[in-house]
Amino acid sequence: MKIKSYTIILFIILVIISQISFSQLPLTKIDVNGDLRTIESGMLIVPPKNKYDKLIDSLDKNLKRNPSDTTSLFYSALLYYSYNQMIAEPAQRTKGTLESLTTAKDMIEKAIQIKMTDFRAHLLRAQIYRELCYRFSGDESWMFKAGEIAMRRKLFENYKDKNNKYYTHLIKIDGSKEYLYNKKRITSDYPIK
Repeated sequence: MKIKSYTIILFIILVIISQISFSQLPLTKIDVNGDLRTIESGMLIVPPKNKYDKLIDSLDKNLKRNPSDTTSLFYSALLYYSYNQMIAEPAQRTKGTLESLTTAKDMIEKAIQIKMTDFRAHLLRAQIYRELCYRFSGDESWMFKAGEIAMRRKLFENYKDKNNKYYTHLIKIDGSKEYLYNKKRITSDYPIK
């Protein structure tokens, strides 16, 4: 009888703990291509949908209280990037990806501006700009008017310049991956003339 009551109490405690538990920060790694990724189980490169929902909510709350928290800025940017990178959302015009990547860009820029010196932050910043360039690389002439095309061309050129600048900066920091970082430099022009 005692064993059953202890088992029931233990079960109730475990249920309560699981309901109020918070997600831990994702582990990261730099893969063989020189990209920063979250470590996921198995062969996954992109985190499963909803895996980090509690963490994202927690990071958002923390950023509202302390907008200069570089750790929250970094991990929020990482998760925005992870869920909106080309591997996760391959269609260039997928609704919300450009906005989410722009949010990630703003967060990582703020973290670095506040003097976050972690190499991963610099790598993530370059990756986000490369991803933003990808979102503008399709022929979208049928979708936009001349003024919108000019604005998008200007954004693409800005992102391209920053992408190349930040990968050059990464080569100075980590010369052992110079070949990989040079491959990620963008040489193409905006596709619509």
